[in-house]
Amino acid sequence: MTRWKPSSDSRSSPSTEPRSKIARAFDWIIPGRKRKPPVTPSFRVIRITDGYGKVIAAGDPPVVLPPVVAPVAATPVAPVMPAGPASRGILGGLFNTEAEKMRVLEESTKDVPRYLFRACSPSSGGGFKGLNTLNGVFPHAFVDANGKKIENGGHKSIHELGHATTRKMAMGHLSGQRPSRTDAAYSQFSSWAASLALVLQYGHGRALAGGLICILDRYNLPKNTKVYHCPSMMKAGLCDSPYDHEYLVHGPVEGPGFKAVPVQRLIDLGVYVEIPCVLPQSVRYWWGPTVQSEWERIFVAKAFTETQVKKLRKAAEEFGKDFTIPMLAAMLTLERRRIEKDGKFNEKDVKIFADVVADLYVPEEYGTENSFVQPAGIYVTGYPMVAQLAALFKGLVEYNYGRGARARRRVKLEDLAAEVGALGLLASASADSAIEPVKPGRMSTHIEIGVSDVVY
Repeated sequence: MTRWKPSSDSRSSPSTEPRSKIARAFDWIIPGRKRKPPVTPSFRVIRITDGYGKVIAAGDPPVVLPPVVAPVAATPVAPVMPAGPASRGILGGLFNTEAEKMRVLEESTKDVPRYLFRACSPSSGGGFKGLNTLNGVFPHAFVDANGKKIENGGHKSIHELGHATTRKMAMGHLSGQRPSRTDAAYSQFSSWAASLALVLQYGHGRALAGGLICILDRYNLPKNTKVYHCPSMMKAGLCDSPYDHEYLVHGPVEGPGFKAVPVQRLIDLGVYVEIPCVLPQSVRYWWGPTVQSEWERIFVAKAFTETQVKKLRKAAEEFGKDFTIPMLAAMLTLERRRIEKDGKFNEKDVKIFADVVADLYVPEEYGTENSFVQPAGIYVTGYPMVAQLAALFKGLVEYNYGRGARARRRVKLEDLAAEVGALGLLASASADSAIEPVKPGRMSTHIEIGVSDVVY
């Protein structure tokens, strides 16, 4: 068998040297002569971008797709229109269309914190009437020129708007550039934050102008109102910067899932005296993320005191019974607290907190999939106060429903029975029956029965 031996500039003459069977077989597998490229390659390697138009460097690992098999016979089908440039994503529109991005965005709403906060005043949103009130926060498109709520204003969902209009609306809202009222991109968003520190610090300077501190419970918002985290919106191509401190709420925020209190009322109740780190002249301005090392360098970890917890509870009660615990927990975690190496809140501090709110119903779901902390985890990177708040919620649920909770209740009931017996009265229920759940899925956190349900 002859073989072509390559030279520096051309192929040499065929060799007549005898060859073994193994050598000839090797020549057949990897021949010296250059083969014609196959009609249909076994694999395709395509050029990709990083999602923002920038081509990934040549040194990066290629993306290998499954084998492409050429059909034996063509089957007549309807022609497929090529995807437009606006709908092409990371893989040229094959796997990352606008529809897919919006689907992923909706999935991300599961990891939005249950409670968010907002500071606003009559001048917020350009000073238009009816946007920020004690009864609710209404985006521009949901109120008329006189500040009255439009019952059918705006859209039920950003999906009705379309990707391009939603992007224009979000970009305009975040930059403060508002189109005219007749423009389809007239804002249907309001801005909220997971960090109460930023909200209290921003709101302090607006106290004399009628500023409000607001809280929302996203489980109790109007049916069509949705909450989106800006980094997730950026991944969906709806904005160009992460704004990781900001959440955009589409639709009105009102009803049982909303409460607002004047900033001046919180000042009068001593909130800023108890938590001086959120004053405007504080050592730190809480706009944006905080490096953990800076947080630990500036602030010393403090223990809870019963006096402080009780004083801040009076301020938290201004937000109503349903918001007392989350608002109190948020206030208490604005200062650096004692967090154990395993990430759990200090047990002594949890006990002080739990004892002060012992008369309030603690929803068991605070420690489950419906809690402040979702299964995949809320965004806490750079926000140690939010991480502390999540840890305190978990600690409170563990204290009320975890190991040792039943024994503590039994001791309380035995003490109560002893007091009743000393008065010559008979207890009508045993200790065991008194601590059974009021109904499936819910347990009383106090010796009294009949606490109200949490509305989902």
